[in-house]
Amino acid sequence: MKHPHYNEVNRFANPAHEALMGVWWSGLKLKRAARTFFRAHAVSDTQFNALVVLNVAGRPLSQREMGERLLVDKSDLTGLVDRMEKAGLVERRAVAGDRRRHAVSLTAAGRAELARSEPDYAALVNRAMSAFTRSEVATLTRLMVKLHDSIDELENL
Repeated sequence: MKHPHYNEVNRFANPAHEALMGVWWSGLKLKRAARTFFRAHAVSDTQFNALVVLNVAGRPLSQREMGERLLVDKSDLTGLVDRMEKAGLVERRAVAGDRRRHAVSLTAAGRAELARSEPDYAALVNRAMSAFTRSEVATLTRLMVKLHDSIDELENL
């Protein structure tokens, strides 16, 4: 189903606001597409992202580190890790010398699920980004880093 572009239905007097809303709306549309995609897989979009974060780290991560990398609140992350542990995708172990900290790592089942899901997801990402040239992708990435830095400054006010 073809949806209108954000600027066809939302006109803003402030071009910066209109651009920011374009980023926001793109994120919402990506989230919806990811949910649809992951209905055919054994994990949710959030669980897949957690598997990717753990895999890329190449080492167990504390729940705090996972939360920072996933932009997930501590309480939400605890529930996520609980569900993933119950499904056998991750394991949580106490950190020696600190009973309050736990290190989360991928299990063999978690690595297997990532190996099953990742190729199809990569194809989806490539399809979504096919509207851009390599140079435009690099520019978009650079601009998103600048936007993230600007937003980080707002959070620190």
